[in-house]
Amino acid sequence: MTITHLAAWLMLAAGGLFTGGIFYVAVERLNLWRRMPIDQYVVDFRRAVYRADPLMPILGIIAALGAVVFALHSGGHAAVLAWTGVGLVGVIMIASIALAEPMNSKFRRLPEGQAPEGVEQIRTNWRRFHLARTAVALAVLACFAAATIW
Repeated sequence: MTITHLAAWLMLAAGGLFTGGIFYVAVERLNLWRRMPIDQYVVDFRRAVYRADPLMPILGIIAALGAVVFALHSGGHAAVLAWTGVGLVGVIMIASIALAEPMNSKFRRLPEGQAPEGVEQIRTNWRRFHLARTAVALAVLACFAAATIW
């Protein structure tokens, strides 16, 4: 097995888990969070963020590193698609730090079960942001998959 094959495997495996985790939250949690009473939402959201916050960036970085190695050892359209996926992972990371993390931190700073000020607006903004992030994550996986079969 060559370095290109190993990098492709890493890019796809970590990229699939990264996109899958983001997609799962969009399909499963967003729907429930939208309908939950605030007291339940505050607890559930805080616990979900506590678990997902460290994991998702790690998977994104691993996928991006695999894609960089793949792109450096590939050429043509495969390399362009891999680099595009890396750029999109970067967009997700930067947007998550700039937009989602300030919202997430409002929950983490408070004791479990206590709602931050403006919780309804935070819930709405976080949902909209996450739906956009999900679309970008699906594009990441599409780029990585297309790069490997190009």
